[in-house]
Amino acid sequence: MKRFLTFSIIAVLVLGLNLTGCNPVQEPTPPTQPQKQMTENGQPPQAEADTRQDVLGTEKRIVMGFYTDPEGSTPGSKESMMKNIKMLDEVSFFWYTFDENGKIVTSGKKDLSIKETAQKNGAKAYALIHNMRGGGFDANLAHKVLANSSVRSAFVNNLVNLTINEKWDGLAIDIEKTPPGDRNNYSAFLDELHKALKAKDKVLNVSIPAKYIDYPSDLWSGAYDYAAIGKASDQVVLMTYDEHGLGTTQGPIASHAWVNKVISYAVGKIPKEKIVMGLPVYSFDWGSSKPTVPDYLSYAQTIERAKKQGVQVQFDEEHKVPHYAYTANGIRHEVYLENAKSLQPKMEYAKEHKLHGVAVWRIGMEDPDIWDSLIKTYGTNKNKQ
Repeated sequence: MKRFLTFSIIAVLVLGLNLTGCNPVQEPTPPTQPQKQMTENGQPPQAEADTRQDVLGTEKRIVMGFYTDPEGSTPGSKESMMKNIKMLDEVSFFWYTFDENGKIVTSGKKDLSIKETAQKNGAKAYALIHNMRGGGFDANLAHKVLANSSVRSAFVNNLVNLTINEKWDGLAIDIEKTPPGDRNNYSAFLDELHKALKAKDKVLNVSIPAKYIDYPSDLWSGAYDYAAIGKASDQVVLMTYDEHGLGTTQGPIASHAWVNKVISYAVGKIPKEKIVMGLPVYSFDWGSSKPTVPDYLSYAQTIERAKKQGVQVQFDEEHKVPHYAYTANGIRHEVYLENAKSLQPKMEYAKEHKLHGVAVWRIGMEDPDIWDSLIKTYGTNKNKQ
């Protein structure tokens, strides 16, 4: 998710190294595509697969939130989660990673009482496992575990045991920047894990990078075979954000047309009733002195910065996103953010495509107005209060 956990370390890495997975890459020449088949209404066919009715149901819509700990000035999720728990159907807790032997390692300030509070309020709680090290996603770690069948098997067993021992409702897998050469290994891992979790009545939720065409050699998204992932999971979080972000110059985090383009591609590969659309609620501030390394801000921090600089937040009607610009110490800044107004058309796309739900990255950084104006009326799994 290009999440900017320990963001200052990421900034150093970007300036000093070539983060090929995060940077825009030169796309290879597209392979010749066969002519697409069309349905009777002239639309491309959509993916179909067996789904778990206990997880998905008929046209259910869920609201999921990602829970993270505070980092420096970046707020954590606890306060917002506690305040809005009645409007959350599922919460994924960003508390775990793993080592080269497939052993699970706690990486956050794990407090299972918070998880239990979410469950007591009717939300499913998922243990989120990621491959972040030193502030960035570790491609080598992913390769070492996924490419070795015996290590991968141990990893699967350890993950299943985690859900049982700590009484999680399921797992959220967020392994990013997997090397393209491990595309089949990643899909095999999910298939093995899905079968093992299903036997224990646990849910498998998987986060994948956004794309609207499949280049298997792409360093950021090539390893993620949408069709295979759709078959080997119960839910798929489509990370419809960072259209512009770390490694790019300024622009919308998720323009509405780009989001719709990504969704339209995804529903042809993944059953729509499994797709959970990511909602970015953070902001980026690009300075001319470091044009591809923006500051990562919460909504509150972004509004406060605009006030401090004496500028008004504008709204880009073409891309349907708020933004503003200012100059400080001779450096030109351009800021893009998301608020209730910009998220509304994205949520409409989720409804139009009949997706399984939406996922807030990350709780605690959002415009507080989204809860009453958008979230409260969206979910269908339980009564909202």
